[in-house]
Amino acid sequence: MRILTAAAAAALLVMPFVPLASAAQAETTGPPMGWNSRTLGCSVSESSVRQAADALARLAPLGYRYVIIDDCWLAPQRTNGALAPDPARFPAGIGALADYVHGKGLKLGLSLSAGTKACTGGGPGSYKSEAADARQVRDWGVDYVKYDWCSMPTADFPGQNVQQIAQALYPPMRQALGSGVVFAMNNEDGSTVPWLWGKDGGATTWRTNVYNRPIADNYPNMTDIWETNQLRAEYAGPGSWADPDLIQAGRGGMTETEYRAQFTLWAIGASPLILQADPAQAPASVVANPKVIAVNQDRLGVHGTFVRTDGWYHVLAKPLANGDRAVVLFNESDRAATISTDLGDGRHRVEDLWTGTVTSTEGELAAQVPAHAALLYRVGESRGQTPPPLVTFEADPPRFLGEDRTSVLEPGVTGEIVTRVTNTGATARLRDVEVTAGAPAGWRIEARTPARTGRLDGGETFTVKWAVTPPADTPPGTYQLTFTRDGQSAVAVVTVARAPGAGTTYLSDLAWTRATSYFGPVEKDMSNGDRAAGDGRPITIGGVTYPKGLGAHAPADIEFYTAGRCSSVTFQAGIDDEVGAGGSADFEVWADGGRVAHSGLVTGAMPAREVTASIEGARFVRLVATNGGDNATSDHADFADATITCQ
Repeated sequence: MRILTAAAAAALLVMPFVPLASAAQAETTGPPMGWNSRTLGCSVSESSVRQAADALARLAPLGYRYVIIDDCWLAPQRTNGALAPDPARFPAGIGALADYVHGKGLKLGLSLSAGTKACTGGGPGSYKSEAADARQVRDWGVDYVKYDWCSMPTADFPGQNVQQIAQALYPPMRQALGSGVVFAMNNEDGSTVPWLWGKDGGATTWRTNVYNRPIADNYPNMTDIWETNQLRAEYAGPGSWADPDLIQAGRGGMTETEYRAQFTLWAIGASPLILQADPAQAPASVVANPKVIAVNQDRLGVHGTFVRTDGWYHVLAKPLANGDRAVVLFNESDRAATISTDLGDGRHRVEDLWTGTVTSTEGELAAQVPAHAALLYRVGESRGQTPPPLVTFEADPPRFLGEDRTSVLEPGVTGEIVTRVTNTGATARLRDVEVTAGAPAGWRIEARTPARTGRLDGGETFTVKWAVTPPADTPPGTYQLTFTRDGQSAVAVVTVARAPGAGTTYLSDLAWTRATSYFGPVEKDMSNGDRAAGDGRPITIGGVTYPKGLGAHAPADIEFYTAGRCSSVTFQAGIDDEVGAGGSADFEVWADGGRVAHSGLVTGAMPAREVTASIEGARFVRLVATNGGDNATSDHADFADATITCQ
C-alpha cells in the first residue's frame, strides 16, 4: 500500500469540504436506468454479464443503459499497483467487456470501495489510490462507478466524525473520474448523511437506505425504504438523485401489484431505475411502461412529495416539464381503500398511466386503490373534446378510515357486500349505469337492491347491496369478487373463515386469518426458525417442551376469527430456549380493537408465564408479541399450549 507522507496526511485531515464545480457532474439527462449484478453475488462472471447485457439491450429504447457489476470482479491483489479483474471470472478483462457492452448500445458500471478493501470478494479498495484507480477504469471504458463504503480507515482520521471522513474521501474520486462517468455514492451508514452534501460532492446518485441493509424482495421492507427516501426529497434534484436502492420486479418475492407500486413510487421520486432481477425475467408489464418511465425521466427532475398522507393512505405529486402534473395514490394498507385529492379549479384531463384510461374531472381525483397498490396519473388541462367523466367504482369499501381487515364470510352463510359508483369527474351525466357481479365457481351472488340506474349526475353515487354465499365446503382463505360496469372493474377481496367449534381447541389446530412475524413465518407446533416454513424446533421454554403452540419472532401478530362465540384464550408465554438467555417480549391478547391481557416483560432467562384473557363477544382475537422495548434480536416468542374456549 502506498503511504502518505505525514504532511500530506495532515493536510487531508484538515482539508475543508469544498463543493465541486458543476462540470464534475456526470452528463445524465435523468436518473440512471439499468441492471445491477447484486443477486449473482460472487457467481458473477464475464458470461453472466454478457447475457445480462444481451437482455438489457431489448430495454434500451426505454432508457435502460447501465450494466453494473456489483463486487466480486476484482482480483485479490493489485498487479504492479493497478486494479486487475479476477482472471477466472473475467478472463478477457474489463476493457473487452466494456467493448462488448458498448457494442450493444449500453454502458458499463463497476463497484469500487472508498476504503482499504472491496465490500465482497476480497479485492483491494481505492483508499489512497483514487487518481490511479479512476484513470484505470476510464481507460477500460467504464461509464459508471458505484463507490462503496467498506473497510473504512477511520483510524487515519483522528478527531473526525464519519460524515467528515466521507466528505474527505468521496470528492477526490468524483474529481478524478471526470464528468463523463456516473458517480453513485453508496455510503449511507446512518451517520454519513450523504443527502446533505452529495450534490456538492459531485454525486450523480446517493443512497438513502443504509448500505449494508440493502433492499429485500418483500413489501414491508420496500415500503420502509421508500418512506425513508421521502424524508430526503428536498435534497434531490436534476443531476443528483436520491437512490432508495434497486428495483425488485422479477425476483418473485412480491405480487405484481406490489412490484408496480415500487416502480410507481421510484418513478415519481425521480429515483434510479436499476433492475436487480435478470433483465430477461423482469416483467415487461412492470418495467417497460414508457409513460411511467417518462415521469421518472422528466427533465424537470423533481422528486415527488406528499400532497397529503394519512397513515396508510398517501397522495404524492410532482410537476412535469410540459406543465402537467404526475399524481400518485398509494394504499399502503392490507385492504382496498378509496383515496382522493383536490386538483384545483378548472377542467382536468386525467390519464391513468398503468391502464391508459383517459377521463376528465372538474377538480376531484378519487379512486378505489387495491391493497398495496399505487396508481399513477398524468393530470393536465382538458383541451378540445372533453373525455368522459372520471368514475370512482368501489367494491366493499371500508366502513371506517383505517380499516385494513378484509370482510369475512363464513362457509354456507350469506353475507353482504356493497358496491358504489360515483360520478366524481362531474363533467357529464352518466346514463344507463349497470353493475354486474362475478364470483368463484359454486358461490351464490345476487343483488339485494337494483343493480341498474338510468342516470347519474355529477357528484351522485349509486349503491348496490349484494347477497354473497360461499359454498359450505369452501376452504379458509382469501377470494375475489369481481364487479364490472361499462368496461370498468372493481374487486372485493374477502376472507372465508370458520369460527372455532364449541369447547376448548388448540389454536395451532385452527386457521388464522392473518399472521406476521419479524423473521420467517409463524409456525404451528414448533418454534420459529427465522427462515422458511417448517424450519423450527420443538417449542421449549425453561427446559419444558410443549408439543402444541405457536412459534414466532417478535414483533409478531396472529389473528383468529371468533365471530363473537368464544369466551377465553390461555397460553404459556416465553422466549424459546434455542436462543439462550437472550431475547425479550411482551405477550398480548387483543379482542377486536382493545388489549385485554398481557404478560409483562418476559426474557430468555425466565420460565414460561401463563396468560389468560377474557374475549367475550369479540369477532376477532389477536395474539401479539412485542419486542420487549429494545430490539428484535433473539426474540423467538412462543405461545405454548395456546388454547381457545368457545360456545
